[in-house]
Amino acid sequence: MARTPSAKTPAPPTPPDQMPLFYRQIAAVDAARYAGKSLKTSIGFDFARNTNVVMLNAAEFEQAARIYPIVFASTPNPAALAILGLRQAENLFVDPEGSWRPNTYIPAYVRRYPFIFHRSDDGQQYTLCIDEAAGALEDGTERPLFVENTPSDITKGALEFCAAYQRDNEATREFVTELAKNQLLVPNQAQITLPGGENLSLAGFELIDRAKFDALPSFVLTDWRKRGWLGLAYAHFISLACFGDLIERAGKKQVLM
Repeated sequence: MARTPSAKTPAPPTPPDQMPLFYRQIAAVDAARYAGKSLKTSIGFDFARNTNVVMLNAAEFEQAARIYPIVFASTPNPAALAILGLRQAENLFVDPEGSWRPNTYIPAYVRRYPFIFHRSDDGQQYTLCIDEAAGALEDGTERPLFVENTPSDITKGALEFCAAYQRDNEATREFVTELAKNQLLVPNQAQITLPGGENLSLAGFELIDRAKFDALPSFVLTDWRKRGWLGLAYAHFISLACFGDLIERAGKKQVLM
């Protein structure tokens, strides 16, 4: 259940060492704290400049597969990832001005920022929060978070986006958990040599073993087809061709460095 922002919403604790990627200082969105505050039209994507991977939800696979290699996290927590760059701390889709590459799908994890849900200790309730370190707020009434102590359309939109993101994330975890249950995920690493001679190494991710996938029993394939999971697996396979585009872009950047 998502909690509608109000004047009584408590600010959750925000230990720095437990912050999700991008977030540094989250606080609950409530009228008392943000009276007279307005959301800036844009804060750009500088906050994502130094990451080469972000979480990706299954609902995004079809669009993302045309742009980013889709892999899976080698961690206890089931997750799908979009690879944004080949070097550590380098996003090939954010330019020097902080703009995302034009006409390119932007992952929902990135678009959600600076908002995020904070889950209660019992896991039953989510509170809409914002990263106060994002510099996304300003004084004024052009795009207010609250109007007369009532959540504005801006805040309602953020709440709806985060709720949809959470639902999609849970569906993604179910899919990735099933991949692991069927022993389809295998550790992988990529050794890449750019046109200019620079050698790069990517590790710490997993791929679906195509041979094992093709050998799945028919009853499993039938079930996965009903769940829409076959399309997700094929989108993953197709997306791996995007490594070629990343290599080309990284090579061009190497020349400019």
